[in-house]
Amino acid sequence: MRFLTSLTLLVIFIIFFNSEAKSELSIDTDIKILRAQSEEGNPDAKFYLGSLYYIGRDLKQDYLKAIELFKEASEKGNIAATFNLGIIYAKGRGVEIDEKKAFEYYKQAAFGGLPQAQYNYALWLREGRVEDARPVEAMEWFKVSSNKNFDRSLIELAKGYEDGTAGRRDYREAVKLYRRARANEDNRDNSPYFNSTFYLGKLYLRGLGVTKDEKKGLRFIREAANGSVSEAILEMAKIYEQGRYVKKDLKVALGYYSKLQNNDLFDVKDDIYRIEEALNY
Repeated sequence: MRFLTSLTLLVIFIIFFNSEAKSELSIDTDIKILRAQSEEGNPDAKFYLGSLYYIGRDLKQDYLKAIELFKEASEKGNIAATFNLGIIYAKGRGVEIDEKKAFEYYKQAAFGGLPQAQYNYALWLREGRVEDARPVEAMEWFKVSSNKNFDRSLIELAKGYEDGTAGRRDYREAVKLYRRARANEDNRDNSPYFNSTFYLGKLYLRGLGVTKDEKKGLRFIREAANGSVSEAILEMAKIYEQGRYVKKDLKVALGYYSKLQNNDLFDVKDDIYRIEEALNY
């Protein structure tokens, strides 16, 4: 059967709610062909058509129709559709949030071999989002996903080797994994790139798994801070406040702390107050 043949192809990046869920689709622009093949039962056509309905590209946006097509595609073995259903139920767009259903879809897609799903499933296992937390099993899934070079799983596995939760403490292995995550994409506006850069920088500063190189470590952490990694921004603030590796500079420290004023992860009000008092502001 002819599948999605056309002279004109386009690439659509479908991002469901966050950058973790991204599918790159090459599809025929002839919607009639796509509809016909979907009606014939082709799961890939159902997935692509559902994606167009979901994002409202070339078709009127229709979440319910998209979800229906994703379910049909998933039942016929399209793992990407299964994963997207997990995201939809986790975030509640077009449906009520249902973490139990989301978890089951993540699990199904993880066992189906999709590295993004394996990463999400591992996170939920570790956090105990739906069932009792199973951190050991979660780490095994991070390993499986890392074998497919999925950057976020590489980072989680590297952190596991740093703290020993991956089965042993192995800084050299952590360095290798951070480097793989850092090199995984050329796009420098990529959070896995900047996060792995931050963690590598910390290891260079301490000389763990690598030859100690404070200059390189500081450069990496500064780069991650410039890439909006909250932990890196906080670390740079402390470095300048304490005068570690650099000349002490409270004004620069205040600038870094100020970047975190509206950050949900860190409360820096006391830090800002302390620095402003020291500077007589």
